[in-house]
Amino acid sequence: MKLRELMTVMLCLSATGLMTSLPLQAQERPYTVTNGNQLDADSYKGFKLYRNWCARCHGTYGQGLAGPNLAQSLNKISRDEFMTTVADGKTGTIGSMPAWKANPGVMEGREYIYSYLKARADGAIGEVKPEKAK
Repeated sequence: MKLRELMTVMLCLSATGLMTSLPLQAQERPYTVTNGNQLDADSYKGFKLYRNWCARCHGTYGQGLAGPNLAQSLNKISRDEFMTTVADGKTGTIGSMPAWKANPGVMEGREYIYSYLKARADGAIGEVKPEKAK
C-alpha cells in the first residue's frame, strides 16, 4: 500500500472514530538516564518535585507507601490519566489523593514528575537516589 493510500485509510478511520492512537507512554520516553542513576535536567527536576510533594504518600522512590506504587501504576495508566489525577485527585479503595490544581509548583512541574516516574516505571532507573546528568 502506498503512503498516500495508507494516509487516506487512516484519515477515514479517524473520522469515523474507529482509529485510536497509542497512549503517549507507548510512543516516547520523556526522559534520559545515563550511568544507571543520572537523569536529564527535566526528569531530575521531576525527582526533586516528587520528593517534596509526593514521596510522603507514595514512598521515597515511587515504590508505594500509604499511596500506591507509582512505578507500577505508570505502566497501567496513560499520561493523560496521570495528569488528570494529579490535578483533580482521586478516591481509591483505601484512601484518597488530594487535588493539586491549586498548587502552581506541582501543576507547572507535573510533566517533569511524570518523566521521573516514567523512568522508574520503565526500569530505566531503580530505587536509587538519582543525580543530575552532567
